[in-house]
Amino acid sequence: MVLACIMIHCRPGTAPEVLKHVKAMNSVKRAFETLGAYDVVVEYEFQSLEKLGIAVYEMVKIPGVISTETLIETLL
Repeated sequence: MVLACIMIHCRPGTAPEVLKHVKAMNSVKRAFETLGAYDVVVEYEFQSLEKLGIAVYEMVKIPGVISTETLIETLL
């Protein structure tokens, strides 16, 4: 399995609700609120880029989400 770090920018005041939705998703290893440019960070485990893409698409549809940025683990 490969890990991705998905950083979520939320509308003001919506991060707790976004976090609740994200934590309920399959393959989420860890998720937490942060201070800074992004409001929620998600550690997501995936087997294929297709599954990662679907998960990120589902996160973007959560009410309150403005944008996401995804960092994918490198396997060297």
